Parts: sequence; C-alpha cells; structure tokens
Amino acid sequence: NLYRPMAAGVAQDDEANLAAAKAFVSHLIETVDPEEFDEVFGVICSPSHVSFTDKSNLVATLRGQVNAIMVVTEPFATAFAIGEIGGSIVVDIGAGTTDIARIHGTFPTDEDQVTIQEAGDWLDLELKNLIAKKFTGAQITKDMVRKWKEESSYVGGDVRTVEVSLSVDGKSQNVDIGDLIQEACELLIPKVGNAIKRIVAEADPEYQPVLRNNIILSGGGSLIEGLAERVAREISDIGDVNVWCVENPLEKVAEGALMLAGEMPDDMYTSIN
Repeated sequence: NLYRPMAAGVAQDDEANLAAAKAFVSHLIETVDPEEFDEVFGVICSPSHVSFTDKSNLVATLRGQVNAIMVVTEPFATAFAIGEIGGSIVVDIGAGTTDIARIHGTFPTDEDQVTIQEAGDWLDLELKNLIAKKFTGAQITKDMVRKWKEESSYVGGDVRTVEVSLSVDGKSQNVDIGDLIQEACELLIPKVGNAIKRIVAEADPEYQPVLRNNIILSGGGSLIEGLAERVAREISDIGDVNVWCVENPLEKVAEGALMLAGEMPDDMYTSIN
C-alpha cells in the first residue's frame, strides 16, 4: 500500500500512517549512519499551527530513534535557507497547508503566523471537480489531476491550450483543460492574498513597509507560472509590494533545516527520550 503519512503537513493520526512515518525516519537515520553511541538530533519543520495531538504524534514517531528535536515552521526554515530572516513575509504553499509568517530576526511566534488549508491538495480537488463538471462521464483520479496541474499550472494572462487524454464513458478523448487549470489556480489567489494582508495588518506599523516589500513565495505551489505577479496585483491595495519566488522551492525547507542543524547550539533542542 502507498501511504502519505504527512498529507496535511503533520503525522496522520492512525496506526498505518504513523508506522509509515516511523519507517521513513528510520530510513533517514540509516542514510546518516551514526555511530553506535552517537546522539541523534533532528530539526523538524512543520506547519505554522499544529495541535497538541499533532505534536504528540510527532514525538511518538521520533521517540526511540532521535534523542532530541528542534521544531521550526516551514516559512522560517525557508527564510533561513535564503538568508532572509531579517525582515520578510514567507508564504510556503505546500501540499496540505499554506503557511504565511512574518520573519524578523528570530523564530516567529503564533501571532506572527497564519495557516490556511487551501494548498496543493485542495487545488487538485478543485481542478478535479471542474473537469468532472465540464466533461460529464470523465474517469479521472487525483493523481492524474495532480500531474496535469504540476505540468501546466498558471495564473494571469490569456487562456492557454492544455490538451490531455481523458477516458469518457470508456472512450479515449483528447480534450483541452487549459481554461480549467487557470480557473482552479485563480481560486487560490484571494485565499493567499487575504492571509498576507492579515499578516501585514497585524505587524508593527513602522515595520509594515519592510514586510510589504519582501514577500517571498515558496513550496511546490510557488511553481504556478505567473503566481508572484498575480499575488502582487491581488494585494496592491495595501500599497507598494514586492513579491518574488525562491529558486528550487521544493528543496528550500530541507536546506534550511540542514543549515539550522549545523548552526544551532545543543541547548536549542528538546530531549524526547
């Protein structure tokens, strides 16, 4: 069976997924190949807001394999990786959640962060529903839709032609879903825009211009073509803004975690054994 133990950004609360997560952690530690009496410290990146149950599941997954952990949010890990912890807003558009955080020199507090559920998986479902509505009888799966989205997603500009092969009532048909891809991706814009506006509005007013001029998009969702420009237009009513996407966004959280692991002192970690 195929499991997605971190489908919503945190360990899923059932035995099979927790076992899959624990097996993945074991694999990671094996690749590091620690000596028998080495202590293993782990930097864990999570969505901005996680519940007590989520934290308990996380510790249960790691206990017995890792001696101590440091949990940081995904936006902060991204900012650390690219050297932008001095003053920025990082928008991490992942699969299960979109996390938006004010970064100002230290670990963000709960008040500095917003998590919304509209992200990659949500977008897949919206696109799947649009396709099913337009092409009655189409036989499609989430994996098919995800592949089309990842290959051809875009916002803004003219409608593009995106031809795909569908099975409609058992018959193969080539259809154009370019308009539906754009429509689905556009649904994400006001969700992200409103969250960014909230993060700016709740900041110190003297600091707001700095934040407005350094809004960073990361995560897989930032690969949607035209996203930075489209988000900038969406939030232009709050003043001059500068929105940009990180390079290699799929790797940035992990890169930040590795850098933190190398630079943070031991007293920043919490023992879990």
